[in-house]
Amino acid sequence: MNMAFTFIIIDDSELDCFVTKKFLERSNKSLSIKTFQDAEDALEIIRENHNKKSKQPTIVLLDLLMPVMNGFKFVEEFEKFPVEIQNKYIIIILTVLSSNSHPIDIHRVLTNGIVNAVIEKPLTKEKLISLLNNVRSAN
Repeated sequence: MNMAFTFIIIDDSELDCFVTKKFLERSNKSLSIKTFQDAEDALEIIRENHNKKSKQPTIVLLDLLMPVMNGFKFVEEFEKFPVEIQNKYIIIILTVLSSNSHPIDIHRVLTNGIVNAVIEKPLTKEKLISLLNNVRSAN
């Protein structure tokens, strides 16, 4: 699988970050992958690195249900960035969808234009290929 993408994984679970990162690395060992267990730290890195030139957008795999700053709050804060920063990132919700999920909140983040898709955990090869094909066709 030939991918020129960079990834940011935001998940409060160290295990989920590790598993997702390893899965991506097995797909392509030359990927640039950063992991964060705190969404505020990820926002700070995005804020600091906004001037970096990149041909491909960075894909953000974002968990919704996290302590301190959850995925919904991350999206709200990300929306405050200038459009030129927002355009450098593709936000994908990677979460467990269950009866405890908040369908109204998920619908809200999907309809605001910042979030590109929701993918149910765990990330699989098929889900990754579909995601990357959709990202490529959108760009």
